[in-house]
Amino acid sequence: MKQRVVLTLGLVLFIAAAGFLAAIVLSPRHAPLRPEPQAMTDVDKRGDQELASLLVRLELQTRAVIGEHYNRTQSPVPGVDMIYKRWLAKNEILPAAVADRIFSGVVPGATEGRAWVKMVVEEPRNPHNLGDSVALDLLKEIKTGVPTTERLTSEAYYYAEPIKATQACLPCHGEPKGEPDPLFPQFKKDGWQAGEIVGAVVARVAPKE
Repeated sequence: MKQRVVLTLGLVLFIAAAGFLAAIVLSPRHAPLRPEPQAMTDVDKRGDQELASLLVRLELQTRAVIGEHYNRTQSPVPGVDMIYKRWLAKNEILPAAVADRIFSGVVPGATEGRAWVKMVVEEPRNPHNLGDSVALDLLKEIKTGVPTTERLTSEAYYYAEPIKATQACLPCHGEPKGEPDPLFPQFKKDGWQAGEIVGAVVARVAPKE
């Protein structure tokens, strides 16, 4: 009795395995297992746009996080806050300095020179923030009040968002315009107002070769 059960079970398993193998062997070999991917040019273009947007927002967020240190009241004792801010500035813990050091090296290096991101202004203190002709055109558009702008040229995709002056910017860049910057006296104040659009964070991503 036991031998009959074992033989029956073995026969069932053999038939099942044979049917499975037959289905594989007899199935059309040309049938695709998954949908065909989109054209690579479309995929690359979408990827470049997403990368540019991500880079811009990362730089904006980095600047905002560092800027928070200049907005905090560290002590009610008069003069202590300015001493703290001078210490931050002396050690180059500034929104622009930190963001520029990170993004001017990391982004081109990580993308094999395909991409860069920077804060573009008309008269930059830092040469890194000097934009090319396309970036300067986008800066003009940003200053009209648009929330974002982009440009696709024969060489690269550009994406930009505005950067606005905060209270943290005003000690060095605020009023009165033309007066020496108290932390960096080799520069002069720009006359910025809190909330004013003072530049654009622009990312440029070239296509893969």
